Amino acid sequence: MLVQSPSRIFKSDLTFWKKENACVIKEIFTDKGNSNLRKVSEIIVDENGTYDFQSQKNGIILLIVLYGEIVINDFEKPISTEQIFTLKSSESNFLTLKNNLPSEKADVLILELKSKNPESSFSIENLNLNKKNTLIQISKNLEYPNFIGLYEGRKEQEYFLYEKGKSVFGMVINGAFEFQNRLMETRDAMILTEIETLEFEGLSENALILFLEV
Repeated sequence: MLVQSPSRIFKSDLTFWKKENACVIKEIFTDKGNSNLRKVSEIIVDENGTYDFQSQKNGIILLIVLYGEIVINDFEKPISTEQIFTLKSSESNFLTLKNNLPSEKADVLILELKSKNPESSFSIENLNLNKKNTLIQISKNLEYPNFIGLYEGRKEQEYFLYEKGKSVFGMVINGAFEFQNRLMETRDAMILTEIETLEFEGLSENALILFLEV
């Protein structure tokens, strides 16, 4: 029998969107303790709109485009749903996200983490989700184990944490999962503590989940 570990659950239908200039913002998670995960936000940017935000010192930014296409600051190459952007810096950074498409909105997920080795670097990596029912590393440039997976209904998986004493942040991007014996649906998130093994099961077709050890 699976023993439930302590958790904090962030239900999507209990969080609110906030209008800010040419976008709407939802704060999914904000650290209130001493977590290595500082903040998780979802931003929907209007057509040709922009979103400005400032990252903290000694941090890592992981940016995932859920739909649409964006340009960050003066980088010439746009970032689409098939790519991941990461930024690591010892200094605070001011970033501008611009919707690169004139006829549709852009939806962006931003995860902000503490950096163990603060040094300045950035990368744009490809993300291929063609292989279903398996965990894929999101980025090679994060200092924490990080995974994303596209699952069919009734597909189960067991994941063993790399480090004892770590917490797991999990989020359902789309669909429904049973996540450590708890139901999670689109945009629901959870922090699990005192855990060594993570069990989850897809409950819908093309269900997409991500999680990090933090």
